[in-house]
Amino acid sequence: MDYALFDVKSPGTLKPTIQDALAFVPNPLPPEINFSDLFQLYGEAMAGIGTLNAKLAQLKNPNLIIRPLQRREALQSSAMEGTFTTSDELALLEAGADGTVRTDTREVYNYITALTHAVNLMADLPLCHRLIKETHEKLLGGLPVGRGGNKRPGEYKTDQNWIGGATIQAARFVPPPPGETQFAMDQLEAFINRPETSTIPPLLEAALVHYQFETVHPFSDGNGRVGRILIPLLLLSRALIGSAVFYPSANMEERKNEYIDRMFNVSSRGEWTEWLRFFLEICRDTCSSTVDVIDRMIALQDQYRQSAMASFRSNNILILIDHLFITPVVSAPAVQQLLGVTHRAARMTIGNLEQLGILEKVQHLSMPEYFAARGILRASA
Repeated sequence: MDYALFDVKSPGTLKPTIQDALAFVPNPLPPEINFSDLFQLYGEAMAGIGTLNAKLAQLKNPNLIIRPLQRREALQSSAMEGTFTTSDELALLEAGADGTVRTDTREVYNYITALTHAVNLMADLPLCHRLIKETHEKLLGGLPVGRGGNKRPGEYKTDQNWIGGATIQAARFVPPPPGETQFAMDQLEAFINRPETSTIPPLLEAALVHYQFETVHPFSDGNGRVGRILIPLLLLSRALIGSAVFYPSANMEERKNEYIDRMFNVSSRGEWTEWLRFFLEICRDTCSSTVDVIDRMIALQDQYRQSAMASFRSNNILILIDHLFITPVVSAPAVQQLLGVTHRAARMTIGNLEQLGILEKVQHLSMPEYFAARGILRASA
């Protein structure tokens, strides 16, 4: 880490760690910020939030949108960490086809599991150590050695970590030593759960919390993904969004280098305003792209339902179409259970959707046969 880059405006302290290196320990939140410099961008981002909430209010069943958006977030957030799979592979695993699943796909699937678990915990818990640790445990649980499974899932780090570079001397950034981590996370937990939260607008609060978490880097692995999960959780906790639909990773991925640079520049030079401006731009663009996805999904659902009603009289085919927006890969046994019909009737309903071009058989070695609604998978990308 180039210590010369850290000037007097740096909001933290350089402290000794292993191998005669120095690590950066951030000051507790909040910093002093002139929010008036952010007025226009904040207004644009909040207008986007309003449009997104209004769009969701029009939906009879928000789950038809929530799951595709979570799948999209899992793919993009994992891609930022160098873990790649396809929407087809991920949907196959979700449907239960886990016989020959790649480790990358399992890792991305874990992201959905962690995200869903965290949102469910929000019903009973504030944003706290337990919620953060359980989210991390779900994220890395069951993964092999070398993919995070050996990195103490659900526990804060006990060894010094660093970002960029094969050695700590070559690292671009060295977060707090393990001995400082618990106290730094205690401070972050206290900030999130402070008695008076109205003094900082939730979007700006989310930016501060995300920066602080990533800077502390409390886990041995998975910090980026857990940190991005915290963004919608914070907005949910402040009731700024009504459902878990705000996922910024796709827009962050498009500006990944700037994203990394902006956070580093906060640590080294105290450039809070520049980071907050960047974050608000991401929020504004996330709302816009999310509304586009929702519009595509709604239009596709209407198209599929109208096509089905024009060709078939069974209500079961409409039930299955709606189900595909949550689970876009199905098997005959799964459809049989969903509809409460015989295997033959389930297979006939699948065949009807094949005839309409909504479902197509997946070339998969194991049984049962799986069928994918690839139009849905593409519309949510």
